[in-house]
Amino acid sequence: MKLRGGYNVYIEGKPSREVSMLPEPGVLYLPLRSARFDFSEIRVKEGQRVHPGEALAVDPGNCSVPLLAPRAGTVALGEAEGHLTLKEVAREDEQPYHPGEELEHIPRERRSMGITRYKLLSLGAWQFFRDAFTGAVPEPLATPQAIIVSTVAFEPFLATSEAQIARRVTSFTRGVEHLQSLLEYQPI
Repeated sequence: MKLRGGYNVYIEGKPSREVSMLPEPGVLYLPLRSARFDFSEIRVKEGQRVHPGEALAVDPGNCSVPLLAPRAGTVALGEAEGHLTLKEVAREDEQPYHPGEELEHIPRERRSMGITRYKLLSLGAWQFFRDAFTGAVPEPLATPQAIIVSTVAFEPFLATSEAQIARRVTSFTRGVEHLQSLLEYQPI
């Protein structure tokens, strides 16, 4: 692979045809800061047992985007600086999402127009949206000018978009249609 600047990066081997499962880790260290997020509002307590998909912390500066538990485990605070630690990690079935559930954090005057977007926010999906101009997480109730869906692979050994969606074109287009309906039918 040749990169701009004259560096040659030699990558040995190639991906295996078979995918093997890695063993479950005993401990997970979840960073509270990243380039985009600062999960400074911790929502769990020391020793609390959490389930997959449960909000551990939120970023109050980015529409309260949640840091979700990837696995079930027991919370350990302060064990690793800048991280939230999950001990006794176990795979557990995620509980189904019930769309009829009341979302307490949505102001009453905003419920009719933004409830679906806030559900996406609480489920952790909103963190994958970004404002093309600023790179920040967009306000869930703002109306976008356009929607850009990227299907370009930048990593080596990453399957191209046509390989990933070859048998799922109908599902992909249905998802894009649903995304467009959530965002007031702006152009994609």
